[in-house]
Amino acid sequence: MSLYPSVGLLRQQGFSTIAMVMMLMLFGMLMLNGLSGQLTTQVKIYGDERRYLKAYNQALSSLAWGFSLQWPAAKAGWQCQRLASDGLSACLRSTDNNGVLIRGSGTLGFGEPDLALFQRGRQNEGGDPAINFIPLTHGYTDFCPLASPADCEPSLESKINVNGSGGGWYR
Repeated sequence: MSLYPSVGLLRQQGFSTIAMVMMLMLFGMLMLNGLSGQLTTQVKIYGDERRYLKAYNQALSSLAWGFSLQWPAAKAGWQCQRLASDGLSACLRSTDNNGVLIRGSGTLGFGEPDLALFQRGRQNEGGDPAINFIPLTHGYTDFCPLASPADCEPSLESKINVNGSGGGWYR
């Protein structure tokens, strides 16, 4: 008879403990890997949402800036002004019945098209050669109200840059 009959049994119990610890580590690594993937996805979603909100607020600011501008006499097509120092871009287009449509743009970045918001308005009857317009009560929209999608985008030649100090015209 041996003094230690269960030496082989103790080795077996030690191995099962190591196997259990390794299984727990494996499950932990799998859970951490899954959590890392979810976190990466959430960071991308957060970045996209942040860029959208920034572009949306920039477009709203562009609309407000467009209301404050003195526009030259109405011509066919879009007339645009841009305040490069603040990244604001507003465009004006004459519509039927003495109406106007203003377009404010916000930059999304990463090669995506600009976010555009539109506001219908009417010309002020002041007789001033510069068009000052008044926004219509329910004239705000986030899509272009014109019939043709091609009419919703200002052409490149209608865009001008305004330095940080004030207005400047081009067309």
